[in-house]
Amino acid sequence: MTNDRRRYIESNPQNCSGCRLCELVCSTKHNPGMTNSKKARIRVVIEHRENKNDPRVCRQCPEHPCLEACPVEAIRIPPGRGIPIVEAEVCTGCRACVEACPGGFMYFDEDANAALKCDFCGGDPECVKNCPQNAIFVKTAE
Repeated sequence: MTNDRRRYIESNPQNCSGCRLCELVCSTKHNPGMTNSKKARIRVVIEHRENKNDPRVCRQCPEHPCLEACPVEAIRIPPGRGIPIVEAEVCTGCRACVEACPGGFMYFDEDANAALKCDFCGGDPECVKNCPQNAIFVKTAE
């Protein structure tokens, strides 16, 4: 992924069945041998009353408010990636980045005491590849 054009994961809630497979493959990708939706960087918000499912994942903001909010520089943009990545071993668990996220797309892993943010799986998001309903897809900013 280059810095030229911002790529992010977009959702089409009308297509989402609420199967939460995206959460499971994400958690397994980032925590081999573990399937736990609380460790996923994508979450499906299910609204039972409205019979609506909404996959929510980092939109890779061009301004990077999460990066700016981190007091210990645990979030950085690796060369050639173009998106902020959380370095869990540096994160102190202050949650400033989670609070700064304008869409509420960052989460906190209590066990690891670190913030969770979509890292785009190195450019080939597992959640997108495994969504049986095509409810999530990669989009390139205009």
